[in-house]
Amino acid sequence: MRRLAVAAAVLSPLVWTAGLPAREAAQETLFAEGNRLYREGDFAGAVAAYGSVADGGFESAALYYNLGNAHFRLGEIAPAVLNYERALRLDPGGDDVRANLGLVNQRLQDRIEPLPRFWLLSAFDWWLGLIPGGVLEVLVAACYLVLGGAAVLIVLGRPAGWRRATGRFARSAAVATAVLGATLLVRETGMARPEEAVVMGAEARVLSAPSEDAGLTLFTLHEGTKVRIDRRTGEWAEVVLADGKVGWLPLEVLGVI
Repeated sequence: MRRLAVAAAVLSPLVWTAGLPAREAAQETLFAEGNRLYREGDFAGAVAAYGSVADGGFESAALYYNLGNAHFRLGEIAPAVLNYERALRLDPGGDDVRANLGLVNQRLQDRIEPLPRFWLLSAFDWWLGLIPGGVLEVLVAACYLVLGGAAVLIVLGRPAGWRRATGRFARSAAVATAVLGATLLVRETGMARPEEAVVMGAEARVLSAPSEDAGLTLFTLHEGTKVRIDRRTGEWAEVVLADGKVGWLPLEVLGVI
């Protein structure tokens, strides 16, 4: 089996925390502590340290990735899937996350054959995950600066005789800024993405209506299975599986990605 990798530790606290607010410095220290505990084989301690960072309101793909690794080492399948999926939300192009998630999914009890997807949706997902998060941010900033510089040159009329070429350059920069900026916005805010969740309990009965009546059971799901939440009613969620099956689950058995 392929060995699970842990994301590189942050710089040592004395270097990393320089100039940071006290609260952020504390979270970085906890993250580094989680990495240390993971390397030493104390996976429960690593989960506690990483969990404290997440509970403090901080998140990153590396944090969820490492948290997923630690849960998997403890044999906790559902939390591992949940955190790998959260990491992919923040960094759709994370190859290591996808590889580790694939390993965990092989251990799931439910085998769900997904329905064919409309090609445009698949292309959209491909584009979202094509450029790594950090690279995308740099590209957006660079395109914005180039666009601003081109606009200044057009206003000043310099260099002389290049106005038409500068205009074309500015339009190209504007298109690139718009496309890449919109991509970054969608990735950062989760716009246009469905609400998804992971079944956290060992077993969950999917019902035909939001009710405790066991007679309404349609089928059963097991830990680690991912579902899409279509709507909520009180403490219940109507979920859709990748194969198109629909039913109701109590929210308490779901971990929202």
